[in-house]
Amino acid sequence: MRSIFHPAEARSVPRAAQFLPLAKRLGQSTFHPFIRLPAELRSEIWKLSIEPRIVDVEMRYNQLGEYYPRSNNDTPYLVSRTPVPAVLQTCQEARNEGLYLQAFSELAGLGNSRRRYVWLALDIDVIDIGETPFNSFEPVASVIQRLRFERSNSEEYFYHSESRDLRIFVNVREIQIVCADGIAAWHGATEEHYFPCGSENVFLVGPEEGEMTKATELDDMLDQEYKEDYFRDH
Repeated sequence: MRSIFHPAEARSVPRAAQFLPLAKRLGQSTFHPFIRLPAELRSEIWKLSIEPRIVDVEMRYNQLGEYYPRSNNDTPYLVSRTPVPAVLQTCQEARNEGLYLQAFSELAGLGNSRRRYVWLALDIDVIDIGETPFNSFEPVASVIQRLRFERSNSEEYFYHSESRDLRIFVNVREIQIVCADGIAAWHGATEEHYFPCGSENVFLVGPEEGEMTKATELDDMLDQEYKEDYFRDH
């Protein structure tokens, strides 16, 4: 298991960081002198407030919330249960920093008079599409850098057909798979399917406990176990 994000990828500014523990030492939930700090320093502190998130974003159809349309009259709509980042609700200055983007409005505008969007920091947020078909995200696939989805490798449609649609995520750097049929069912998946991020950046997530392991490490471990079992039986 390992952390999703690398320390080198974190946004940090040492000069600004010193003010955060200062507020804690003073027992303050609000740092009142903040507005008197230089604008450049305030901007650096706002950037420090960003944290990696798993943001669920799904496409649904009709009032039943299904993943596929039942008729030509069914239009897609965007669903996300992830709250708006707290820093964006702080003040206008924080919103003007451009810490998050209003993303994916392209998905919500099809046939709907009210366009919706999701607040995202695309370089660090993991986009969790759940069971939504990959091709539903084709209009925005190129901007997704960290992708998470739930699938069963033992399900024929995914194994033989839908897995090919992963190719649309051309700029994805990391893929996390919630293994609905258990992690062991994904043994060898990096050789069976094409992952645009490379096999070394594919992570498997247990469906219940939520434990995460690298796909290549799972392959090495199970290959070794099978080899030991073979020689023990022969």
